[in-house]
Amino acid sequence: MIGNHQDRKRYRYPRNRFMRWMLRTGIGLGVGLLTRLEVRGREHIPSGGPLLVVVNHFHFLDAAVLILSSPWPLEFLADFQMPNVPALLKLLPALYKTYDVAQGTPNLEALRTSEAILEQGGVLGIFPEGRLHNSLLKQALPGAGFLALRTGAPILPVGIYSEDAWDIFGTIKREKRRMRGVCEFGEVFGPLGCENPRRPDRKEIDSAGIRIMSEIARLLPEEARGPFFESL
Repeated sequence: MIGNHQDRKRYRYPRNRFMRWMLRTGIGLGVGLLTRLEVRGREHIPSGGPLLVVVNHFHFLDAAVLILSSPWPLEFLADFQMPNVPALLKLLPALYKTYDVAQGTPNLEALRTSEAILEQGGVLGIFPEGRLHNSLLKQALPGAGFLALRTGAPILPVGIYSEDAWDIFGTIKREKRRMRGVCEFGEVFGPLGCENPRRPDRKEIDSAGIRIMSEIARLLPEEARGPFFESL
């Protein structure tokens, strides 16, 4: 890793603890009231980092579910652009203090942030697909594979989905029950290796991205695995 003392001071881990505790408490109350969230694979969850947590991104609630289901302080490295999201919920990334980066680019700032967090034994959450999309897994953008190869951190895949298409209020109205959601933790894998971790080439990055998305796909229903269905 290329992190240094100045980076670790700038990107401290953990941070913003009180506000994140308040947000986690509020998320827990809302999720408990409106949904039936099942958390699977708890036996695969490590006690701490350094750790990269890679997650599919089908809905804006993915991050909230992961925060609620995770036992450790969690940092996020993501492009949190949230179209069609209620205005109040758009404040959450700012209140949580996520690290916002340009989508799909393994830029130096993202790298320095990630390495500083991981060098402190931190846990970093990333959405390899980039921005949220419909409920069908997509190929990873280059940033996820690059980060995994460059840092050499162990990787924890997570699959998050809803059996009711995240239709919280529609499910309550039509079915007279709470919406069902699932957060499943897979087995830790990696670190992913390459010939020159300081400068992985595009083929190595693409291969790492496929491995990451394939591990996430194992945790999703067959109909949500997209191009990774045949490879499993």
